[in-house]
Formats: sequence, C-alpha cells, structure tokens
Amino acid sequence: MKKLLLFFMVMLTIGTINAQQIIDTVSLGAGYANQKWYSLQNGEQGAAPKDNWDIAFEIGGFGTSIHINSIIGTMLWTYPLADTSGWAGLDTTGINAWTPQYNSDTSWVFGAFDQNMVTTNANDVGWGIYNPITHIITGDSLFVIKLANGVYKKLWIKEIAGGGYNFQYADLDGSNLQIQSIQNSIYSGKNFGYFSIQTNTQLNREPVASANWDLLFTQYTAFIPTPYTVAGVLSNKGVRVAQADDVSNPQSYNNWSAHTFVTPINEIGSDWKAFAGGSWNLVSDTVYFVKSKTGDIWKLLFTGFGGSSTGNFIFSKEKLSTAGILEYNQSQSISLAIYPNPTQNNQVTLIYNIDKNYQNTYYTINDMSGRLVLSEALYSGSGLYQHTLLTQGLKQGLYIISMYVDGQVLQQKLIIE
Repeated sequence: MKKLLLFFMVMLTIGTINAQQIIDTVSLGAGYANQKWYSLQNGEQGAAPKDNWDIAFEIGGFGTSIHINSIIGTMLWTYPLADTSGWAGLDTTGINAWTPQYNSDTSWVFGAFDQNMVTTNANDVGWGIYNPITHIITGDSLFVIKLANGVYKKLWIKEIAGGGYNFQYADLDGSNLQIQSIQNSIYSGKNFGYFSIQTNTQLNREPVASANWDLLFTQYTAFIPTPYTVAGVLSNKGVRVAQADDVSNPQSYNNWSAHTFVTPINEIGSDWKAFAGGSWNLVSDTVYFVKSKTGDIWKLLFTGFGGSSTGNFIFSKEKLSTAGILEYNQSQSISLAIYPNPTQNNQVTLIYNIDKNYQNTYYTINDMSGRLVLSEALYSGSGLYQHTLLTQGLKQGLYIISMYVDGQVLQQKLIIE
C-alpha cells in the first residue's frame, strides 16, 4: 500500500508571482480557416485546417464520445425507423422532420453520436450498449450523415473492441461500402482521433499531446438558443475557468480567489464579443481566470478581434499564481485516482490529494442518466488520503465519480462489472 500511495502522491508548491502582462495574437486566418491549440505557458502549439475531417472519436480511458464537424456544415441524424437490422433498407424519406444531433458545447464527452442516450439504461452510451462481461460496446443505432459537400451517407458505429472503434459507412443505396477502424494507440495522449469520410482517411490532427495545451481557438456550434456557428475559445479537459463580470478596472483586477472555477469548456466561449453596427465590439468589463492543468492561474483579457476577415484573437495574459508539481504526470494541484477500475468487488478506493485546507470536500456518484446514487463527505484538510466506497448496491454499468473541493470538480468514469 505504501508503494501505491507513493505512486499517486503529488507534491505541490503554490505561490503568488509577480505578474507580467504579455500581449499575444492567435490568428485562425481569413474565414477562420484553421483551429489552433494554445498553451498559456508556451504559446501556440500548432494548427490544423478546420475542414479536413468529418467525425472524431474520443481516445483514452473509457472515452466513448463521437463528434461531428458541424462548423463546416456536417449534419447527423439518428435513424428513427429501425435498429442496426435496418442497414440494408435504410430510407431517408421524411428526413427533414428528423431531429439533427449536435456536439455538446459544454463538454468534450458528449458528441453528436451520444445525444440519444437512453437515460434509464446505465450501460447506454448513446450510439451503443456496454457489455460489462465482455467490456465491448456494441452499436445499436444507425445514423445518416450529410457531409459538407452535400453528400449523404449511412453510418454504423459497430463497436468499441480490441482497443479501438470499428465502423462502416456507405452511400444510401448501400454502394461504396467502407469498413474502417480507429485504433486508440495511434493517437495516444491525444483527445481525439479524426476521420474524413470525404477522403476515406484517418487523421492525427492534434499537434501535441493533450497535456501540452490549455485552450483551443476555433469555431464551434453554440445554442442561442438554436444551433449557430460562433468563433471562440474552448478549454481543454482538466482546465477550469472563472469568469468575473462587471469589473470596474479589468487591467488591475487580480482577485481570482473570489471566483469559482468551473469545467464547462465554453466558459470563455464567444460571448466576450458582440457584432453590432457593422463591427465587432468587445465586452470591456469581463476578466477570465484560467487554471491550467498544472494548477497555474492565468488572467486573460481580450483586447481585439478581427472577425472572419483575419480570424485574429488579440488578448493579454498574466500568470498570477504558480504550482510546482514534482510527480504524477504534471497533474492538477488537486488530484484524484480510483482503483480498481473496472471493479468486480463491492468496494472502490479513492486516492486523492489536496494541496491546502478547504472548507467543503465531498464526492458524488451518478449513473449515466444523471441520477445521484451515492454521496459522502471527505476530509478537507491538506494531505494525501485514501477513502473506501462501498459499491455493493450499484448495478453493473457506467458511472461518473465527481469530487468537489470548494466548487472545483474532478470527474472520472467508473465501471461496475
């Protein structure tokens, strides 16, 4: 047990630093032609054309999310008339009355393919069903996808098995059948593996590992309230953002500790600007504080936006606080690990580290429908702890464990076999 605790141990040194303002510009090009991955510490990490992919598969851990490239006009419908047995006879008559599916704009873990999850079934991931005995997710739905070039295809995500996604697609009449596989190992360390149906090609688009970037400058589909393409900034997994509004002096305001850091990936998003009177206007009294994966606190102020003519995002950034992390793969200042996972036992052990004394620390377990099934308080003092969860009352399936520390939240998936 001592070795296990040492494996998860995080040694932290947190301190306030003298802030130095840095002015930077990230340019996506005319028409927002590119996406760019950005590290607050090290600047731009790379770029990729926004239009060279159609679908993206979540990689690593127990990721099951599948996204579409909606910003170039890709559309997706779940076939409502049959399950996978209807592949040969799929009929798109009446498709204009079907409900299109979109990626979530608040989380990376809910893509367009995941939106029809049956909430009463803990093993349902939206496009398929998880088998707790074989650990295979088998596709139970058919999809129709409209590509950016206007071509319609039928699509079947057949399974996650053997370390990857297996899927097939064809023209609506069944011709031009393509059978493909996305192997997670090829994209190790990345958030997604990408695929272009238009060119029948796999793409390793993300320029660096997920550990090396904080923000994605991009277009994405927002809901205001109907689906609408916007240009903005999305946060990486593990990055948290606090938004301070109605700030009288944004340049001098550095009180990040007075605000709650949250996990929605669109907390920065696009609403720091508005188009009015033929030009873009910035919201002048909003400050963003960003907690990076390494626990550093950065202040972000947007000072200019070029719109679609240049795709320029102009901003200032300052590092307000730094965290020195000596172990555990540059984790956050608050860390969480679960073992065994998957589990066949009646208990699960949480190992968590807290960098300082907090007022309120607790965990929750929710099933895939969002229903709370277990909750308990945890020690809130600084230190490394292990806590046993009794899970004998939980049915087989997928669950989400969330640990809350004074409003901050870490989440992991748990499989009960």
